[in-house]
Amino acid sequence: MIKKLTSDDIDYVEQIFNLEKEIFKSSAFSRSYLEILLKADNSFIYIYLIDEKVCGYLIVLDSIDVYEILAIATVQESRNKGIAQELLNKIKTKDIFLEVRESNQIAVNFYKKNNFKQISIRKNYYSEPTENAIIMKLEVNNE
Repeated sequence: MIKKLTSDDIDYVEQIFNLEKEIFKSSAFSRSYLEILLKADNSFIYIYLIDEKVCGYLIVLDSIDVYEILAIATVQESRNKGIAQELLNKIKTKDIFLEVRESNQIAVNFYKKNNFKQISIRKNYYSEPTENAIIMKLEVNNE
């Protein structure tokens, strides 16, 4: 089940924070930043629940005419089951931007499969390890 969080869903922030640390390690969002995103008017979070457990999530900034994906992730044991695809499909209503680690070929391939195009590189964007970010864009009207 996919749920769009509201500011009343603060209990889910702890689960998302723990997944952030597990999946994104040193580049994980802090608990306080996740709480800010949950309450802000220009961002939203979708979660994929199985038995009240967060198995995937999507964090998005809404910049009026485009979305920017801040994070999309699925827990290890739930990967390759279409969860990230279902989450991404929820926001394919306007152009989408994101950046992804150059070495994260699984994610890059997922985005390419969804018609994202590489538009730029941010040199040394990530730390621990230092790595380039690939900036990608999905033009929704051109699909």
